[in-house]
Amino acid sequence: MSERVTPPAEAARALRDIEQRRDQARAASEQESRWVSVVFGVAIFAQLAAPDFVSDDARSWISMAIAVLSLVYVVMLRNPRGGALLGRPTRVRRDEISPRFIRLAQLVMVAVAVICFLGTRLLPHAPFPYTGTVVGAVIGATLILFGRNLQRAMNSLAFRGDGKGSLDGGTYGSR
Repeated sequence: MSERVTPPAEAARALRDIEQRRDQARAASEQESRWVSVVFGVAIFAQLAAPDFVSDDARSWISMAIAVLSLVYVVMLRNPRGGALLGRPTRVRRDEISPRFIRLAQLVMVAVAVICFLGTRLLPHAPFPYTGTVVGAVIGATLILFGRNLQRAMNSLAFRGDGKGSLDGGTYGSR
């Protein structure tokens, strides 16, 4: 006796397959290679600790190196080979990210920049010796140890918020 597949059963199986592939594509777009977090964690530590050990003159060339590193990172994300090297073979469509999340993220970035600017202006001297080294070590270690978890949490927040529970075409294949 041959098993006949009914059209509703076949459609249900096809929908399950599509949803499974969407989940796989989203998981691939959310996570970078571990070395990316390590490189940026070490770079942040170096930027904050260098003035404590070398001089304040080191801050300018380290800032330039981090700017170049960030530019290379963005360029790598924009092409297929770079994305694969970073561990991101797929990416999420911009229209699937919650507009509320984008506005909140921009507001947080501006607030952090203002707080850092005011902190450097209002605190003329470091509160204790090697403040930059301690802060750099904490931020760098946090990024290295919890970078993937923080990224996953941010991505889950980006997909919530405006009622877009499913991704309905939210990811697309290789770049």
